[in-house]
Order: sequence, then structure tokens, then C-alpha cells
Amino acid sequence: MDAPGYFEAWRDNAARHGVAPAVVAEIARRHAITPDTFRPLGRMAEIKDPAGKSFFLLPRGTSGGDARAAVRSTYILNAGTGYGSNRAWRTDFPPTPYSQAEITRIMLRQQANRWTYTRDVGFVDRNGGRLVTTPNGILMGLGGNWIQRQFCRRAGTTWGDIFMVNMGAVTDPAGWLRRIIESGHAWYLHAGGRPVESRLDLDRVLHHEERHCRQWAAKGYVGMLADYGRELVREYAFGAINRLEEEAGLTDGGYRASIPW
Repeated sequence: MDAPGYFEAWRDNAARHGVAPAVVAEIARRHAITPDTFRPLGRMAEIKDPAGKSFFLLPRGTSGGDARAAVRSTYILNAGTGYGSNRAWRTDFPPTPYSQAEITRIMLRQQANRWTYTRDVGFVDRNGGRLVTTPNGILMGLGGNWIQRQFCRRAGTTWGDIFMVNMGAVTDPAGWLRRIIESGHAWYLHAGGRPVESRLDLDRVLHHEERHCRQWAAKGYVGMLADYGRELVREYAFGAINRLEEEAGLTDGGYRASIPW
């Protein structure tokens, strides 16, 4: 699809999600939304989840500036993250309405985490990993060589604006990203290193990880590393709850079993 096509898709998505016309008009005015806003997406492969939300695979060699623009455009295009839309399960937080204020907040977070785009997008690419933009206004990545995988623990790790999924050594990271997105669920490595699909909605995991992105923005690079290191000591040495994970949503992040309504 070309840029004008995505511009029309944006308006269709907003209508489908019940976004008020006044909100759409304010977003268009405050953020100067035109067909050209979506031009970065026209060069990327679109992947849709079961709810029809769009993710975009960054081509090899994508610059940090283009990645940053595509992340913003993807959030705008989807007109909603889907968080809280599965009424069968309780979420840790109420959904945040789609608005011009939320777009501004994401852009300010991107600015605070700008090292993600100037440095880490290229780092992941050079080391064989792949990245997709998400409806939550962050990047999700997977794969890479041994060096890249040292930066990914547990089910995944967020660095700045990038959430790296831990699927171990894979030969087709782009294919695995597509599989995860199209399943609509989080995946994890079972005992023995076998990838397994969970029951946890991907929408919820991405909401959890976006809250970690906010923590990186608020604390800065050194501050986040120091604070998370302290939380790991409390967690592993004393059995305490990791307060940064709690702040991001323990159930949304898969640290506690989901509770049905």
C-alpha cells in the first residue's frame, strides 16, 4: 500500500475503533497528518495480527531516523493499541484513549530514548536481528548473533524503545516475528529451548514493554541500568517483588497468571 492508501486506512481505523471525528481532526491539525506522514511505511512489509492491527518489518539497513518515523506513523495508523479489548481477561491498567496528547507523549519518549534510534537500531541490524514497528509506538525485535542475544533475557528484554523477544538462536527472525504477530499471543522458550505459544495476549505484553520504555525515558540509560540491577538483587536475594516490573504490570507481563472477569 502507498502513502495515500495508509492515510485512508488511518481514517478507516479511527472510525472502526469509534474515535470521535473531533479527535481525528485535532490529531490531524496538531501533528500535521497528511498522506506523506505514512510514506515511511510504504517501503516496509506489513504484518497484521488477528484483530487487523498493522505491524511493519524494517528492511535491512533502515536508518534510525526512518525507524523512528515509522514507529510514530504505525501508532497513528492503528488508532488504538488493542489493550483491554479482550474482555475475557483483566488487565493491570485501564486502556489509554487514542488522542493527540498520547501521540505527543510517545514522541517525547522517543526523544528521551533517542539513542535507541541513533545507535541500537543499527546494532540489532548489524548483528542479524530483525525489528518491527508496533501499534504501541515501540519496536519489537528478535534474533541475532551470539553478541546480540546477550542483551535479551527471560522471555524478552526492553532497551530504550526496543523490546527484544527471547527465542534463542533462530535462522529466520523475520519469519518468527510474523508468526508471533499473526498468532496474537506472546511466545516463550520451553525447557529444552522449544518455542511455545502462550495464552497471554500480545497486546498486553506490548503494553507492559511500552511502560518499560517510559521507565528508560524517565530514568535515563545509566539510571535505568542501576535501578533495574538493584531490583534484581532484591528479587533474587530476598524474594521481593521487582518494583519496576510491578510498575509495568505484573499480570500483563506474564509474571502472574491472568485473572478472568
